[in-house]
Order: sequence, then structure tokens, then C-alpha cells
Amino acid sequence: MRALGAALTVGLTGAHDRLDRTRVAVDRLTGRTGTSVPAGLDDWIRAEPDNPTALAVGGGVEVNRAWEVRGGALASKTQQQRLHDFIAILGDAEGYCLAAAQADQRDPAPWTFLLQMARGQQVDAEEVLRRREELEVRAPHHLGSQLHAVVALGPMWGGSVELAVDHIRTWLSSAPAGSTLPALFFVAQYQRFLREGRGFARDPEVRAEGRRAAEQLPTRPCVTPGEFLAHNYAAGWFALTREPGRANGHFKLLRGYATEYPWVFLGAPMGRRAPVTFRGSRQNALLRLPW
Repeated sequence: MRALGAALTVGLTGAHDRLDRTRVAVDRLTGRTGTSVPAGLDDWIRAEPDNPTALAVGGGVEVNRAWEVRGGALASKTQQQRLHDFIAILGDAEGYCLAAAQADQRDPAPWTFLLQMARGQQVDAEEVLRRREELEVRAPHHLGSQLHAVVALGPMWGGSVELAVDHIRTWLSSAPAGSTLPALFFVAQYQRFLREGRGFARDPEVRAEGRRAAEQLPTRPCVTPGEFLAHNYAAGWFALTREPGRANGHFKLLRGYATEYPWVFLGAPMGRRAPVTFRGSRQNALLRLPW
């Protein structure tokens, strides 16, 4: 674990690099262990109780474990013991993250995990926005973290797509040129898709705003994790709205690299593997260019 700690702190190029490395580390650890605590993690935290990296990794692992324990079913169809354990593990995760934030007040990593757990804790919109502001101060315009605020504000967790989009517009008003944050619009719309199905995507105002959001994204071939995520969401949106020519522009920038989301939402059935859906949508776009 100490080697992992070095990998998350040595040679960083900035706050986004710190977040991306930490996120990958947490996902790989829990990808192997599922609902179990990865071997050596508790020992690392006990040995270095004031180490912000150990605490942040512990918090991120607990967030992932909590969702593994809960499962993906609706609360009404989830066993009460699972829900009880879910809330308890999120409480542990929050404790780790708050301790990490105290140990290093410049570190954005605890705040991304606090945002990720917000919807599971059912905190109100004011608290979601507070956590998002804390993140923004430390790692401005980090798409992979800020999307958790959009999800928490959206219709799947007691909010609405209108609420989420209103805040996205405010955030974008101060985003620099070339930011990946315009892709948050697509994140919000996919939450709506999960509740309502595809029909709303025919709305001309929604389609026009989606086009404007896409036009604000970086236009170079993807390099950073945020760029890959943004253009996957944009390509997925235009697959949803059945605008293959627009989707194709984003597929070209992706050069064949798929992220898990939003493609899992478009699978048939829902659990279909993301790369399969990505390849199918990309092929449709290439075959049906309108210009």
C-alpha cells in the first residue's frame, strides 16, 4: 500500500492528475475485492492515521464498497439489511474523507468522494452544492468529479433535470474555453432518460441546447480522462437523439476508446457491456453520415 501511496503523490502534474490517479487506484482495488476491504488498506491507515492519501483512498474504497453492498435495484426492491449496511459503510466513508480533508486542506480527492456519496446519503441540494464548491476550489472544472453533483441534483435522487441544468448553466458561465464541463448537460439528460425513456429527446429546445454544449467541448483528439469522458457522453447523447452525423464527430476524437458511461444506459438489456454498445453506435454513425 505504501507503494500505492507513492504512485498517488509523486510526480503529479496538478489537481486533476491527483484526482484521476486516486480514482483509478480506488476502482482497481475494489474491482478485485468487491464488497470486501482490500488487503492491507486498514493496516496502512492504522500505521499512518494522518496520511491524507491513505485516508482518501480509504474513503473512496468505502464508497465503492457501499454501492457494491447495496446493489443496483430500487430501494423498494432492496433487502433492508443491504440498505442498513449501505448507510453504515457510507458513514465510515464520510469519516475517512473528512479526516483526509482536514489532514490536507488542499487535496481535492476527499471532496470528489464526498460528492459521490451525497446521493446515497440523501443530503439536500444545499449540501451537494457546498461539497461541489469545495471541490471546485481545489480542482476547478474536473468533469469526472462534478458529474456526481449533477446526478445528486437530478431526477433519479429526488431532484429534477431542471434543477441540475440550471446549476450547470451557472457553472459554465465561468468555465474557460476548452473546458469539458459542458458535457454535464448530457449527464443530466441521461438521468432524465433513465426516468422517462427516449421521448423527451425529440424536444427541439433540448436538442438545440445539446448541440450548443457539444460545440463548446475541446475539438482536439482526446488526451485526458476528462476529454474521453466528455466526448463519450456527447457521442452517446447524439446516439440517443439519433443524430449520427453529430455523433461521428465525437467518435473521431475518441479514436475508439469507450468509457463505461453513458453506454451502459443504452445497452439492450441494461447490463449489456459498454464497449459493445459503443461500437454499435459508432458503426451506425459512420454508415449514416448526413454530410
